[in-house]
Amino acid sequence: MIRAVLSTLSFVTATILGSIGALVLGVIDRSGDLVLALARLWSRVILGVPGVKLEVKMHGPLEPGRPYVFMPNHASMVDIWVVFVAIPARFRFIAKKQLASIPLFGWAMAAGRFIFIDRQNAASARRTVQEAARRIGAGQSVVIFPEGTRTRDGRLGAFKKGGFHLAMDSGAAIVPVAIKGSREIMPRGAALIRAGTVTLEVGDPIPTAGLTVNDRDALIAKVRARVAAMLGELPEPGQ
Repeated sequence: MIRAVLSTLSFVTATILGSIGALVLGVIDRSGDLVLALARLWSRVILGVPGVKLEVKMHGPLEPGRPYVFMPNHASMVDIWVVFVAIPARFRFIAKKQLASIPLFGWAMAAGRFIFIDRQNAASARRTVQEAARRIGAGQSVVIFPEGTRTRDGRLGAFKKGGFHLAMDSGAAIVPVAIKGSREIMPRGAALIRAGTVTLEVGDPIPTAGLTVNDRDALIAKVRARVAAMLGELPEPGQ
């Protein structure tokens, strides 16, 4: 009970102070990199107070300074904080547009130059992909949850196409990422984070240079199969 109260207080306090700090840093540093550093610190507090232990497994080293498209599965809100702590690259999330309207939190994301996508507007979504591709061309990695939303049943969902068009258009390699244990410590709809262990496994990069739209479906299947394998899921029937 005491830990739950402390967890709630720390979450609220860290989010308010972190969001205000992000707004200030966003004025000082237009690149958003200082906001990213603050988000990493905020995430450590959010995970640390309730007693979440994070284990990171790397299949191989990532090339320093090279931009990637990281694609993790999405089972819990905890995934966001885990990614901030565990992935050392200079990256920005591609997040759904609705998050931008959340007071303080959404404004802080905007100050950090995170990328918002409106999936209900095809033209707007295409412009978002173009902006993300430009960022990658400038050396910035991006993180996108290819399922688009959190799983409802605990199994890996279907992957949406947008992130794959982004990777192919920019020529950036896709890094499959598997997050295990986050749903157990904070299921969908839960208000509190429980103590526990989360494992984030980073797979080997999958090249996209030279691929075309004709290769898209095979690329989606390959990346999804890598994530599923790291999660320990059996292939879907017919795969």
